[in-house]
Amino acid sequence: MKRSILVSFLAVSMFACGPDAMAVVGDDAELDGTESYDAELTATSRSTTWFPFQNGNSWTFKNASGATRTVTLSEVSEGMGVLTGLFPSPVWVGLASDASTTLMMWSGSAWVPLIRFGYATTTWRTSNQLCAGLIGRRLSTGTSISTTAGSFSDTRTISFAQVSSPTVLCAPQAFSELSFTPGVGLVAFRTGSNQRFTLVSATVNGKSYPVAPAANITTRVALDQTSYVSIPNTIRCITQPCPSNADTASARVTFELRNTGSSAKTWQFSTGCQFDVELISMAGTVVRRLSEGRACTFALTSVTLEAGQSKSYSATLPLEDRDGLQLDGSYSVRAKLIPTGTGTAPSATGSLSVSVLVP
Repeated sequence: MKRSILVSFLAVSMFACGPDAMAVVGDDAELDGTESYDAELTATSRSTTWFPFQNGNSWTFKNASGATRTVTLSEVSEGMGVLTGLFPSPVWVGLASDASTTLMMWSGSAWVPLIRFGYATTTWRTSNQLCAGLIGRRLSTGTSISTTAGSFSDTRTISFAQVSSPTVLCAPQAFSELSFTPGVGLVAFRTGSNQRFTLVSATVNGKSYPVAPAANITTRVALDQTSYVSIPNTIRCITQPCPSNADTASARVTFELRNTGSSAKTWQFSTGCQFDVELISMAGTVVRRLSEGRACTFALTSVTLEAGQSKSYSATLPLEDRDGLQLDGSYSVRAKLIPTGTGTAPSATGSLSVSVLVP
């Protein structure tokens, strides 16, 4: 069965040379009933833009009475996949080509157009079968829809009517309207019995909706002083070891973080040391790091800042270089978290000056 579907699908793909060449049934499309020829070839009209075609994509909807419906795309392979939750039974859908503006549906014997995203005014049919066939047309485009999952602009709505007869009473169709947003897919639909469902959550191409609000981390460096004085060694030695009466100033550095956003933020660390402090000369050279020579426990640790929470780190840093020579001049103080991973870590800078007392 799947093999025959694939053969039919490939045949449709090979001979789909124009916007209406894929139509198996339905009205002939006039060229002035489509978007411009150039627009047909752009990504903004492609079916993959309006209906992201990736395995595992899912969309969950809710109506005013609280009933939910979930639409999923599974078994995606070679431009085909199983669409569940929109029709009463799962259906195969497929793409005729990478540049196609039509989402096709397997009718059981042939591929038929389900949605022509690029058709502005013309109609198409999924089947001529009474009550089972649907007649589609574009209802609106460029509109906005607000849902629990977010506010979506530039939505395009397709309406569907049943193939009917005045002498036959048909059961309500599965849906009468489908609304799509580029890059997101289906964001709302209306059933044949006029129940409107709007998106409450979705996973589309690995992205989740609603989009989690971003954490906003503010940082600050606080020093116990802004200027420091070191006393040099005044003892002149003639023997070793040489005693010293030097008194090197130390700066107490506090690194403060605050989450002013509306969601939590977590950092993972590979050791017990979670932050570092650097002293940087006016020439841009790092002359001292807190982490140099510091012993850290080998343990996986983490820190989570909930919305509104704060955390601070403190350390005392001798104002001397790596060789133990007392610093003299103005320096920048940069404090930062040192989590694992390659993302940007929170940091903050301050400044201090230190002088060496002349004997």
